[in-house]
Amino acid sequence: MMITPYLLFYGQCKDALKFYQAAFHSDDPKIMNYGDYMPDGSETPQELLRDWVMHGEMSICGTNAWFADEAVPRKVGNNVELSVTVPSAAEAVSIFDALKEDGEVSLPPTETFYSVFHAGVTDKFGVHWNVIAEEAPSRP
Repeated sequence: MMITPYLLFYGQCKDALKFYQAAFHSDDPKIMNYGDYMPDGSETPQELLRDWVMHGEMSICGTNAWFADEAVPRKVGNNVELSVTVPSAAEAVSIFDALKEDGEVSLPPTETFYSVFHAGVTDKFGVHWNVIAEEAPSRP
């Protein structure tokens, strides 16, 4: 069993995939547009949806995440937070710096009892991320 993060957008999914691919240095995402897949009995998608992402997948720090555009405008919510843990503070800083671009920092980089780096940010797409380094703090 596993949990797969599923991030939903309203026409911004391809931009989000590119953004996360760059931020996390991920491989190219797999993308299927609504216009590329029509199950038997389905109607042709609205013109608006043809180039929107019906299903996208990308590995982010070893976890497979799913992405999609929905035809209903999405509300930016606070019901999903994703945590990414990386081996070093340097990697954490790199990811945090990329995610905070046009975003909002909710927890400035902090040394904690469990990590030399922990920070929180809501990115420009409204997704909240906790960025944590596995590197131990310098003080107990």
